[in-house]
Amino acid sequence: MKQIQTVRMAEIAQQLGVASSTISRALRDDPRISGDLRSRVRTVADKLGYAPNPLVSALMANRRRRGGAGAVDVIALITNYGGREDWRKKDVCRWEYEGIQRRARALGFRIEVFALADYRGDVTRLSATLRARAIRGVLLGFSRDEAAGVAFDCEGFCVGGLSAYFPDVNADRANFHGFYNVRLALDHMHRLGYRRPALIVPELNNRVSNNLWSGAFLDWQRKLPKRDRCEPFIPPENVTATEFSDWLYRNAPDSLLVYKMPVRTFLAKRGVRVPDDIGVAYLYRTSDEKGDAAGIDGNLDFVGAAALDLVVERLYGNSTGTGEHPKEVLIKGTWYEGATLPPKNLPAPPRSRAPAKAKR
Repeated sequence: MKQIQTVRMAEIAQQLGVASSTISRALRDDPRISGDLRSRVRTVADKLGYAPNPLVSALMANRRRRGGAGAVDVIALITNYGGREDWRKKDVCRWEYEGIQRRARALGFRIEVFALADYRGDVTRLSATLRARAIRGVLLGFSRDEAAGVAFDCEGFCVGGLSAYFPDVNADRANFHGFYNVRLALDHMHRLGYRRPALIVPELNNRVSNNLWSGAFLDWQRKLPKRDRCEPFIPPENVTATEFSDWLYRNAPDSLLVYKMPVRTFLAKRGVRVPDDIGVAYLYRTSDEKGDAAGIDGNLDFVGAAALDLVVERLYGNSTGTGEHPKEVLIKGTWYEGATLPPKNLPAPPRSRAPAKAKR
């Protein structure tokens, strides 16, 4: 195998008879170096096939900005949750944050949280603070739906996005694999003997998933006989028990795949027992549900870690701003059995009749 040879600044400096620091300044178009020498440096660099090391470039860019190591090891987690609720109280946010912190420590970075509310919603002031502290790595994290329309200016920053937060920023993102997770849950429910599973998710959350939850459910149902198909229940906010009951009566599902809906309360009002009368699985189990509930663990700590990796990747590549073709890293969930969805007794397959004995 042929070894890849790299050209160093010292080789360019030796050929031109100047110091390596001069070559470095010339390649950065430093005005302290004459235009003629900068032109000659670029010509020799191109001839020798010189290419900068992106990791070193990113590190030195931070050091030049601060005149030292500065905040090269800090990544800003920008939040815009607002209101009376704190994102740290939410299971989903807490699990993602744990993954962010774990991955940051493993890679030698520190996470600092910058709440946009502390800057009265002024993104320009927040950006100025980050630039003053030479913080280039930015992870756009927890925000509420009403925060849509807040656009962080990515110019000069190495930016990654977490899940669907800050949706108006065109950045590389890490997210849970919504389409895969719904299909995974439905496959397991079917293997356990449930033949009429139905999806129950709020309209807002389904929309945040880019409608992948309902899309996966409808696509999965294509393989079912028409008699076993149910319409999904995707209501707007403040759904009533009556609306749920009407839907339940029309569809008569034998099992429910649920996210963020008080279905057990609704079912109890109708005298429907879980799991005796109907099986229940959760699309993303909360900490309370993890004890005995069947469903999907979204591995949201790994989603957080993957989002942090996207920021670090851009830091190492010295890649700032937004790209024309942002990518999305999707983390698959894991299925767990639970008492809310026990195996369902299926009718035994008909026995084949033994061939009649021939008469003698």
